[in-house]
This record gives sequence, C-alpha cells and structure tokens, in this order.
Amino acid sequence: MNITMDIIKTILLVIVVIAAAAVGLIKGDFFSADQKTSQTNEYDETIALPSDRYPETAKHIEDAIIEGHSDVCTIDRDGAEERREQSLKDVPPKTGYDRDEWPMAMCKEGGEGASVEYISPADNRGAGSWVGHQLTDYPDGTKVLFTIQ
Repeated sequence: MNITMDIIKTILLVIVVIAAAAVGLIKGDFFSADQKTSQTNEYDETIALPSDRYPETAKHIEDAIIEGHSDVCTIDRDGAEERREQSLKDVPPKTGYDRDEWPMAMCKEGGEGASVEYISPADNRGAGSWVGHQLTDYPDGTKVLFTIQ
C-alpha cells in the first residue's frame, strides 16, 4: 500500500511540475524581458518594443536573441543598405510577406548572419516606423538595448 501511495504522489508531483511549466511558457513568464539579461552590459539607452502592437516582430526579436543574436543595437545608419543586402541575399522575397531582420540593418551587429523571418508587412513596417521614431534623436554610435514589453 505504501509503494502505491508513493507512486501516486510521484505522478501527481510530476503532473503539477509539467502544468506549472506549461502555464509559464504560455504566459511568457519564462522568457519575458524582465527576466532576461543583456548579453553585454554595455549600452547607452533602452527601448521596449510593445509586443501587443507588433507581435510578429516581437516574437522574431525574442527568438533571435535566444538563438544568440545581440539584444544591443549599435546605431550605424550609413552602413544600413549594405548590411540589408548581406542579410537578405539568401532569403528570397515571398509574396504577401516582408523579410524582417534581427539585428536590424541599421545596427552594426546586423548584416551577414542576421536572423531573417517572413512576417506580415503591417507588423514589420509598423514596428520599423515605431523603432525609427524612438531612435530619431540618438546619434550613430549609440548602443541601444532592445527589450520586449
């Protein structure tokens, strides 16, 4: 009888742990911006991309950072076109989608090897406009930590 109760208790404990992990993953608590730390401690400014407004872009950035891409963008507007060509060269255009890059082409960290995902044009262009507006007053060379809100 004691062995049966021990087995039942163990099974219940495993179920509770799995349920807690599933809830955490679904709610995003395990990967929220509040719990992540920057891969580098060197940045000048921080911006938080609103995931409720730009969910596809936010997910792409989160996934790319988890894969090891930088969460800091060193602004370098002059090199953006060349980096965009490098990052998109092996990713053909797809009708009805934009190719989203992380790190962005305007970041020194972008270019060859950047993560590229197909996302909806409205999400990509809206997020691009939002980010551009946030960074307008920052000069080239500013290091900006990106978080997801």
